[in-house]
Amino acid sequence: MKILNKASFIIATAAILSSATSCKKLLEENPRAQLYPNYFTTPGGVQAAVTGVYNDLRNTFSGEGLVFYYNGTDETIPGGSAGPNPIVYNSFNGINSSNAPDITGLYVDINTLNGVFQYASSITDVAARTQYVAQAKFLRAFLYFYLVQTYGGTTATQKSGIPLHTTFITQATTADAPAPLADIYNLIIKDLTEASNELPNTITTTNPFSAAGVGKTATAAVAKAYLAKVYLTRGYSEVKQSADFQASADLTAALINTKGTYGLDLWQDYSDVHKPANDYGKENVFAIDFGGATDPLYTGYTLQGSGGFGLNQLYVLARMNYVGPGIDNIPGIDAVPQKLTNKTGMFRDVYGGRPYTRLAPNTRYTMNVAFADQVHDSRYDNTFQTFWICNTNVAAGVKSDQVTLKGKLIPTTGPSTSAYIRPLDGDTAILMPSVDVDMARRDNFKGLIVTPKQFNNVVFPTVKKFDDPKRTGTGDFSSRPIILMRFSEVYLMNAEANYMLGNIGTTADMLNVLRKRAAYRTPDDAQFIAKNAISVTAATMGTVNSANVQAMQLTPAQLAQLSIPNNTSSPATLCGMDLILDEYSRELYGDPRRWYDLVRTQQLVRRNKMYNTNGGPNVQDYHARWPIPQNLINTVLSGPKYPQNNGYN
Repeated sequence: MKILNKASFIIATAAILSSATSCKKLLEENPRAQLYPNYFTTPGGVQAAVTGVYNDLRNTFSGEGLVFYYNGTDETIPGGSAGPNPIVYNSFNGINSSNAPDITGLYVDINTLNGVFQYASSITDVAARTQYVAQAKFLRAFLYFYLVQTYGGTTATQKSGIPLHTTFITQATTADAPAPLADIYNLIIKDLTEASNELPNTITTTNPFSAAGVGKTATAAVAKAYLAKVYLTRGYSEVKQSADFQASADLTAALINTKGTYGLDLWQDYSDVHKPANDYGKENVFAIDFGGATDPLYTGYTLQGSGGFGLNQLYVLARMNYVGPGIDNIPGIDAVPQKLTNKTGMFRDVYGGRPYTRLAPNTRYTMNVAFADQVHDSRYDNTFQTFWICNTNVAAGVKSDQVTLKGKLIPTTGPSTSAYIRPLDGDTAILMPSVDVDMARRDNFKGLIVTPKQFNNVVFPTVKKFDDPKRTGTGDFSSRPIILMRFSEVYLMNAEANYMLGNIGTTADMLNVLRKRAAYRTPDDAQFIAKNAISVTAATMGTVNSANVQAMQLTPAQLAQLSIPNNTSSPATLCGMDLILDEYSRELYGDPRRWYDLVRTQQLVRRNKMYNTNGGPNVQDYHARWPIPQNLINTVLSGPKYPQNNGYN
């Protein structure tokens, strides 16, 4: 079925937000309001509306626009090629309503979904109608949850936030106002509760929102997982209810205990979590799908001008420019920052990919704290690329005496010039070990060694978990889905909710499930990590994994720390939430989420002060909400002026 552009079946966007979107011209030039309600009364029209919203989510969760999830947190700093806004986001110095993330266009989708609710009752096929409406309920809740986490709603202390629209609007207006935070959460919870009772447990071939049984859309488990997250988030807020944390704990426990019903589970090996073959496997709860070039229902995109499928740019954001660093041991090669030459052992190939360098790990936290244990915990090796194999003919580098040659790099015999080919031979051109090295080690190494103290926003371990083997060109983007909810997060949410309830034993049990899984390594995993890193053989696997499991269980000192209540103010004193947030980092690093995790747990200010050199001095409590976009404020022309969020101009 051909999917219509969202603007072609929307009468009018929600209130004033219509004039702030790309649909304004269409609404003014080609009004067809008298036709659109009829379109919503057919199964095909409703399916097109719902699928069109899913399609539109790609524009929200696709690539560079996601940098606000990462910057201004403990995990990430702006990369060497980041623009001015990411730098502002990271420093919290200059954030205003003109450079905030503008996602007001999502109200177009919300209005589409409201149209589904208003007219779907005319569909006589009860089973089909139930599924269409259930999907619409999930999507409206998902969008409002995203918006309310970003901008908030009015409370006793907050004067602004997002509007709340629940009816199908057919006439654009020039007035709008923010809604009470409590009302927004009530609608989200209502929609998700109803959706969780009406959606199927799994995706099947008969599902109208599926591609031959491949998971593309929400299920009952997805709705329940997000409902648990909503309760968890509201539990910290100004409109919290006394049972919020318990509701989140109960929902996540039920999902874990009945995971087989929903086809969900953890992979035994953390290495399997991010393999493309498992993108639609048991640990993927919910994803934004890009479908590949052969799926017109859910993709609708052709090959990009720069090559590649769809618009998933996630794999390029935290990718170092591996072509730049040279291999000569010049004076300063061991300094901080490291002095580099341009005698590079690399050219840009398909396997190495396209380095946008928009993001870089914040070594102070990411390497030194979250991934400090790289011996017993496999998640660092499975998240970051720490070596690059020479793929070009380059003259031998010189040793530190500036005279003696180090030895000529032997390039791989199969460079990936037109296909994604992992190099199976050749010398290492760039190596990033986990420890410092002396000059003798550098002189005995043909390529370049970069140590953790030398990592910066230009040279750093690359996030590799989003790599796409289907790419055939160096400039290709990716057709892989962007995973927004993994099953491991259900365990983490359960741990977090129980921590806030004071159930430390259950919290520890949930964290230990993930920590023990992270201790597991197989001989096959060694193909994808540097030879200097920790690996196992068939002979050593059992013994090593058994020892790693024991080492990864929470220690008595860590259990004592878990007993310390959530500390939201003092950077000098650790608490149980620090352990939980560290586990979120290890399990989900690179996924678009961190800013929201810190805001939800009321740790945005404190954790920035602990680990973000640029943001710590500037971050304030009001930064937990982004400013209302200026285009919304400017286009409210009737009634009271749309208010700005506290703290912003």
